[in-house]
Amino acid sequence: MQIIDVDEKNQLLITNIWLKLEWNDVNLRWNSTEYGGVKDLRIPPHRIWKPDVLMYNSADEGFDGTYPTNVVVRNNGSCLYVPPGIFKSTCKIDITWFPFDDQRCEMKFGSWTYDGFQLDLQLQDDTGGDISSFITNGEWDLLGVTILLSLTVFLNMVAETMPATSDAVPLLGTYFNCIMFMVASSVVSTILILNYHHRNADTHEMSPWIKTIFLHWLPCILRMSRPGGEPDASRKNLQMRELELKERSSKSLLANVLDIDDDFRHHTGTLQTSAAGFLRGAHTHHEDGGGGGGTLLHGGGGGSSCLGPHRELTLILKELRVITDKLRKEDEAAEVTNDWKFAAMVVDRLCLIIFTLFTVIATIAVLFSAPHIIVT
Repeated sequence: MQIIDVDEKNQLLITNIWLKLEWNDVNLRWNSTEYGGVKDLRIPPHRIWKPDVLMYNSADEGFDGTYPTNVVVRNNGSCLYVPPGIFKSTCKIDITWFPFDDQRCEMKFGSWTYDGFQLDLQLQDDTGGDISSFITNGEWDLLGVTILLSLTVFLNMVAETMPATSDAVPLLGTYFNCIMFMVASSVVSTILILNYHHRNADTHEMSPWIKTIFLHWLPCILRMSRPGGEPDASRKNLQMRELELKERSSKSLLANVLDIDDDFRHHTGTLQTSAAGFLRGAHTHHEDGGGGGGTLLHGGGGGSSCLGPHRELTLILKELRVITDKLRKEDEAAEVTNDWKFAAMVVDRLCLIIFTLFTVIATIAVLFSAPHIIVT
């Protein structure tokens, strides 16, 4: 009549069944014309003989869960006994394909004291039972389970309803194991991504194979580009700065300070030659006591007045070189830091694609590995 419950954890099947037992008793025959036309009687089962049919695999506390109704006895000796009952039977639950599983639960009925030669039990038809008045269950159909309800089962509910001694791993448990593996992998990848993101030139040096994989191959495969332009743009700017520094170092001291070009010196006489002659004149005037070229120095103390600015310009140039070297090192450190951050972005994008594909493939594989999918 109805599947009341399937207790997967305790491996029990609880059903509402009406037993229909028919037999013929020659001792219960009478002539209806002799007894006022009475053709049938209702007799309590303990007043007449009835087969002691019980369910062998019963798990009920009282073992026999039937209600003792009256036996309908006809004048030809035929007896009809239909005792309803709530049967609690043992059923080995195979949860390999849970929640898309089929369970085969057998209920064995037989006589407790008579053997097969004394009591021959036969089915009325090959169907094994009349299910014309069967009441459907909200969770279980007769040998099927509904997907819509089973998909609401979470991992803790699965653990509560799973048999304590199971011989197989359920399909849903396999799916949750895959998801747990993915979550654990995502935690490890997140740690790696954060580690890459916070690296700098003072703590780590990017090896050539990491540069090749994470800065060239994977970005090309994942269709990623660095924010702010091409990957080597900053390196090109740095190289241009170095060339500019070399060019400025080849200039004269005065041209570097005044930020002017030295080309005019080749047409009007080099500035270095003039400066050298200027300094030699100062030296000669100092030795000769003011003779020969003294008009250029405006006095005997002119040598000191020229050497002082030259020393100051030399110190200024040194300071400029220190500042330039510091800026260059900062640019190089910033470039290394940006490389690690971009590598972290590449790993993050790669993990996103891998985990998304893994989730989709695992879900499809688990769903289609089920023997059947019921949609209600």
